[in-house]
Amino acid sequence: MQTPEPTLADVAARAGVSVATASRALTGARPVSDTLHRKVRDASRELGYRRNAVASALRLQRTETVGLVLPRYTTGFLSALIESVSDGLERNDLSLVLRYSEPDALHDVGNVESLMARRVDGIIICPSSLEASQESIEAAGPVPIVQVGRFVITDRSDSVGLDEDRATAMLVAHLVERAARRMLVVGLDPDAPADARRIRALRGAAEGAAVVDVAPFTPAVLDGGIRAAERVVAAGPAALPDAIVCANDDVAAGVLAVLRMRGLAVPARVQVASLLDLSPGREDLTVTTLRHPWPEMGREAVRLLLDSQQRGRGPGAEPAAERIARRVSLAPQLVPGQSTREHPVPDAASPGAVSSATVPTATVPHPKEIP
Repeated sequence: MQTPEPTLADVAARAGVSVATASRALTGARPVSDTLHRKVRDASRELGYRRNAVASALRLQRTETVGLVLPRYTTGFLSALIESVSDGLERNDLSLVLRYSEPDALHDVGNVESLMARRVDGIIICPSSLEASQESIEAAGPVPIVQVGRFVITDRSDSVGLDEDRATAMLVAHLVERAARRMLVVGLDPDAPADARRIRALRGAAEGAAVVDVAPFTPAVLDGGIRAAERVVAAGPAALPDAIVCANDDVAAGVLAVLRMRGLAVPARVQVASLLDLSPGREDLTVTTLRHPWPEMGREAVRLLLDSQQRGRGPGAEPAAERIARRVSLAPQLVPGQSTREHPVPDAASPGAVSSATVPTATVPHPKEIP
């Protein structure tokens, strides 16, 4: 004789709660305590209870899916974001629908509209461009949307990003304490608003301690770093800066390749640092870099999204038009590498300089210098 399928009532009895509480814990229709949530989940798994997702979606008018829109150039650091978002959604019995965009707003808009057609319950998006993605944010309509990594300034959505001021202060302090008085920025475009903001932050952090110049723009890729470094070296020894600050690790790799080929000692003659670690978790510490907290960003994005969903449901629901957009800024980690000097230079910091003592730094030990 076939054993009957366990019911919601069976789960409630096993967990020692009411059927209504068990339903809320399994569907997320109303918040319950973490303790009750775990008890109901455990009972559900022990009994082998499987909720009818289709029937639930029809009844609750929710699909229990969340869309994630990312730029197509996803590398190691965005993989960490995908993993943390996926884990956070899975813990809440939500499914992930992933979409990739080309670097223009039309793809962002198309992806958001596609997700809306699938009736997703929320969207997490890393905009393909700060300048052109406003329309994609508006395309979400009443559906909760959270921007992550970088964000378009809008009251329409919450966002999770990097504390840019702290990030640049950490890197500048590290270089100034190692006697860098002339810094050259490579791979940032002064005409792009996001890059211009980073350049201003670098100059603000270095004010009174170092001069920050910007190299003619080359793309933020390996070849761009090579071309920029060749220009610097060709200008002669007098034009060499004390430190080259690169947009990311790929640019830094190109710069380092040229400096080595030209016989310029790194970090003794020129120090090199990166504003973005492209491979979190890597053991190769060739380049001093800023490691962005992508897993934490993903978890915060899920938290904000779920909170927005709860605020928009049930009695006393907050109208979407009246919600105030929230901004969460997370601190990066400075990871010292072989491309900057191992120890600060005594009395290197001038009176107006920032100090690494005022900003958090990584505890990763400094590797040996590059031969």
